[in-house]
Amino acid sequence: MLFQNCLTTDCFNYIKILLRVNSTHLYVCGTYAFSPICAYINTSDFSLVRNEMGEIVVEDGRGRCPFNPEYKSTAIMADGELYAGTVSNFQGNEPIIYKSLGQGTALKTENSLNWLQDPAFVGSAYIQESLPKGNIVGDDDKIYFFFSEAGKEFDFFDNTIVSRIARVCKGDKGGERVLQKKWTTFLKAQLLCSLPDDGFPFNIIQDMFVLTPSKEAWKSTVFYGVFTSQWYKGASGSSAVCAFTMDQVEEAFNGRYREVNRETQQWYTYNHPIPEPRPGACITNTARAQGISSSLHMPDKVLNFVKDHFLMDSMIRSQPLLLKRNVRYTQLAVHRVQALHKTYDVLFIGTDDGRIHKAINVKDKMYIIEELVIFPEPQSVQHIELDDEKGLLFVSSYSGLVEIPLANCSNYQSCGECVLSRDPYCAWTGKQCSNIKHAPTKRLVHFHYLLYFYILQPGLNLSDILSDILRNLLSLTHIHEGLQGCSL
Repeated sequence: MLFQNCLTTDCFNYIKILLRVNSTHLYVCGTYAFSPICAYINTSDFSLVRNEMGEIVVEDGRGRCPFNPEYKSTAIMADGELYAGTVSNFQGNEPIIYKSLGQGTALKTENSLNWLQDPAFVGSAYIQESLPKGNIVGDDDKIYFFFSEAGKEFDFFDNTIVSRIARVCKGDKGGERVLQKKWTTFLKAQLLCSLPDDGFPFNIIQDMFVLTPSKEAWKSTVFYGVFTSQWYKGASGSSAVCAFTMDQVEEAFNGRYREVNRETQQWYTYNHPIPEPRPGACITNTARAQGISSSLHMPDKVLNFVKDHFLMDSMIRSQPLLLKRNVRYTQLAVHRVQALHKTYDVLFIGTDDGRIHKAINVKDKMYIIEELVIFPEPQSVQHIELDDEKGLLFVSSYSGLVEIPLANCSNYQSCGECVLSRDPYCAWTGKQCSNIKHAPTKRLVHFHYLLYFYILQPGLNLSDILSDILRNLLSLTHIHEGLQGCSL
């Protein structure tokens, strides 16, 4: 009956999860005509793993993969364990954050307590906050989830949507008596991307890219998100890019809690004593000193508290680095580029009509330096994947996958075009515009020298800009030699 009622296209097997388990296998899950299943793929020949009888080894995908291809979901693999944010039933009204696979206990969120309110998951991240080994805190690694959901704490508006960041601890084993086989470390906080004094924020997160310089430098993590607004006055149909720091995230999760009055359903700031160890926190050296080495050893009073106090009081705020009217951003990827004299964050932002905006973050301001039309026909960018080693960007839609270079330096035919492109990947070698990764550094002319000048005087016309750039650059003896071949 199900197959007869569903649309033909909905009954396709939509791949929602494709993750590396280890060096030899991938894990894949698909909707499989509203009956999700998962399987393993050999990376040596990209064949599905079979059992001794020659049958494909499949697993139940419920709790890992949505039934309906329209439902948003996310998943990430951490040390052989799968962490998924999805819905666990056909109707789509049982949202879940679920840990499975591996040798540990399977854990999930508690539906009866409404920890999640009709979420639309957009991403997840694994951050190894236990590093460096032997640190004084002795914290655990964490899994972060990013989603929008109904903001039940805002009772003065109907159907208010808010963006969230939630986290769980990798070492969570559930509770011994309270929260058995449930998360004991689930906490969530609001992400607020808005202009100053604007009551209509960009409240719907569309995608999140987590930029961590290195595993041990996780404290320098930056969370870049693209947001749209449900409010017409808040520029419905427009988009914003906001960035949040790890310090902001930690401050919110280490702050005060909110609690709900179950009778009135109103939320309040919790201002009473908090049990110890801190509810929702991972096991740290402080807890170990109290004889608590696992969530199974947590006192019942701590677990009962976190059951009802899973929402943090503080919002994590940011102002838009980039705001585009009448543009709907859908996806983004971020690449930290080492240019000639400093580091830049380059953002590749996909739109709902098949374009890529390439933007750079300079002193907390974003500048679009290139726009690329990716697909022959307008269609939404569904995913962006960045390959740093090969210098490539992979952009997908529902109809295809396109590979493009991170930089198109050869498109700039003169020194003026090369430098004014403001592309941190590109520099003038004296003869041509080249990718700095492959060009000799001795004779490079790069936009770093003139960026301050170009930004501070945006009203100049092109000839004024070129003349002043040349005059200023020629006064810098350390790049004078490189400018001898520069034909402006």
